[in-house]
Amino acid sequence: MFRVPRDILIGFLLVCAVGWSLMETRALRFADRALYDAQIGWLRARSPTPLAQDVVVIGVDEAAYLAIAEPTALWHTHLGILFAGLSAAEPAVVGLAIPLPVRSYDFLVKDIDAMLISGIHRLKSTAPLVVGQPPGIGGRLRPISPELLAAIGEKDLASLAICEDMDGVVRRINQRRCQSADQRDPLALAMAKRLGRQGSPSGMIDYSVGGSIEYTPLLTVLGWIHRGETEPLRALVKGRAVVVASLLPTETRHRLPVALAGWDPGSRTEPGAVVHIQALRTLLARGLIERAPENLSLLLAGLGALFWFGRAGWIKGLALITALAALLVLSTHALWQGDYLRVANIVMVALLAYGARLAWDFIRRFRERQLLRSMFAGHVSPQVMRALLGGELQVEENGRSQQVTVLAVGIRGFAARASRSTPQAMIALLNRFHAAAGLAIQTSGGAVDKYVGDGLTATFGLPQPLDAPQRNALEAARDLLLRIERLNKELVEEGIDPLYIGIGIHSGEVLAGYVGSAQRREFSVIGESVGIAGRLQAMTKDLGHPVLCTQAVAAAVGHGGGLVDLGAVGTDGLDVWGWTPPVLTPREGGA
Repeated sequence: MFRVPRDILIGFLLVCAVGWSLMETRALRFADRALYDAQIGWLRARSPTPLAQDVVVIGVDEAAYLAIAEPTALWHTHLGILFAGLSAAEPAVVGLAIPLPVRSYDFLVKDIDAMLISGIHRLKSTAPLVVGQPPGIGGRLRPISPELLAAIGEKDLASLAICEDMDGVVRRINQRRCQSADQRDPLALAMAKRLGRQGSPSGMIDYSVGGSIEYTPLLTVLGWIHRGETEPLRALVKGRAVVVASLLPTETRHRLPVALAGWDPGSRTEPGAVVHIQALRTLLARGLIERAPENLSLLLAGLGALFWFGRAGWIKGLALITALAALLVLSTHALWQGDYLRVANIVMVALLAYGARLAWDFIRRFRERQLLRSMFAGHVSPQVMRALLGGELQVEENGRSQQVTVLAVGIRGFAARASRSTPQAMIALLNRFHAAAGLAIQTSGGAVDKYVGDGLTATFGLPQPLDAPQRNALEAARDLLLRIERLNKELVEEGIDPLYIGIGIHSGEVLAGYVGSAQRREFSVIGESVGIAGRLQAMTKDLGHPVLCTQAVAAAVGHGGGLVDLGAVGTDGLDVWGWTPPVLTPREGGA
């Protein structure tokens, strides 16, 4: 049965705990809002939701403000005429997004309220009228004069207050934190209710509904009414929701996710009435956008946490990118269907799981490298160590056959020298010799395979591949002879007899792998090729060359560089080539 390692399971639980603690943070909420704005803008541009009947907007603009002589607080007559004219055009519902006076001005203009009150009664006799109140002081909405309030009725009052999200963008019209003490419904919601449409207290405005918002100027509508032209007005508003709104530049403006006002293209700040108009459009289409069930978000976040499992690689990275892209498509489609899926938490958990596992694997590999370095330092050559740390060699590897160039080197007459010296002096001499040999081999790209008493074997082309391992081996042989020359000068100055060495080089197939017990293993090469290199270094004493190689090595370097064909040697007729590097002078009796 498949079992999860304990450390991996603990890591997964830690990722889940950290992800849970980071959910609902301000940064993630900001990311969710920014993504919503981008998605809703994309949907509006490419797949807007159509409306069977758009909201009719009658706008109070600068032209009306300049043309009407009275101050706006005394527009009673003009509004009364507008309401009377609308009553004859039979709208489905009328919303007023213009502040009405807080007191009666009859003391200033006799019977000024009468015309407006008459218009309100006439309109209410044919269609619902909802009057919006802007925010006032003390957490309440701005009051309306008692005379007008009596004509309107308390139940037909609504709020024009607009509540922005923490980033200053308006995405909702009915947030609990911006409700007044009057407990009025927002204008859009109150109008929708009059048409039998119910909205959610927490739903989001769907800014993809409808096209640009256009308006018919108040002066145009009043002109139709004054001239008795009922058909244009009837064609405009019959059976439709109508909003009479102030669109003056002096109105408080709000940031929206998209540009809506057709008369101010490209602007991302709009008068407050525009927000209520778009919210009403949303309610008349498919309703406010509702948040997806929390359990779904938690489930998807849990799936994202599964990116903790499995080592990092291009497949896992591709899977992460694919999953995030699919999540983006899923959330956009859900938004198009009227459901809001918050994805920042899910993305955060997935990235946290992937990044944490990446960091975990990096730390573990670093610790393994350090452990390998401490375990094998001093037991393997730097080349083998690099191959181990780079993953080219595995300690558990059973072995493999490979073409390798093997170099064997030994000291001539070492046994006789040892019998005339102390063990301490011989060990010191061997260490100096091995230091020179190791540097020569490693500098030429080789790796010391093993130290054997007064000699050693080295490999070229393993564990690190070389383009021309035979040439590298010959260069190492020459470098080694030069280093021995310098070492001999030091030995003579110290009163110690100089060293004479022999080198054998062969290129062929070996078995490479770790040899030893479970307690101690050593990477090594074995096979006939190793034995041939050893035989060649032993023959150097009799054949008069410090370096001997086989036909395979000589052929690989084009038989050049001063190689001498010595013919078949030994009982097996091995083709041998001798080499005395040009910078060296042969010594007689040097064995």
